[in-house]
Amino acid sequence: MTQTPNMTATSGTPTSVLMLSTVLFAAFAFVVTIVALNIFWPAGFALAVILGWRGGFAPSSGSHMDTAALTETIKALSPEAERRTSGNTSFDAYRADTLDRLEQEQHKFEGFLDRLRAAKDKGEFDQFMDDRAARLTAQANGSA
Repeated sequence: MTQTPNMTATSGTPTSVLMLSTVLFAAFAFVVTIVALNIFWPAGFALAVILGWRGGFAPSSGSHMDTAALTETIKALSPEAERRTSGNTSFDAYRADTLDRLEQEQHKFEGFLDRLRAAKDKGEFDQFMDDRAARLTAQANGSA
């Protein structure tokens, strides 16, 4: 599906309208929840649970854009920001190279964090299995 700069991939509603409606709905829901908690706390609690269960204050139809698509949509709202130049071609080239390098470093760092989380999970799992094996061995020796 092709996407125009002002449209979301799912509903065809302009992103700026979705952002504004989200902010206004959040403000309204926050105030109503606080008032409901002060007047009759079970109703306020139920309202807070319902809003939390449905994913927060953002009004939605159940379909969400992924982060990359949302970032691209927001960038598309201000196309001049992407093409803005300082007037100095050397600086613009340096800035573009630096931004590319930072993006590459960010991807490498995210990969490092993923590997670190996997190693931590594996270490915790191995420790659990060792503790379990020790308990089973102790139980077998204690019951024999």
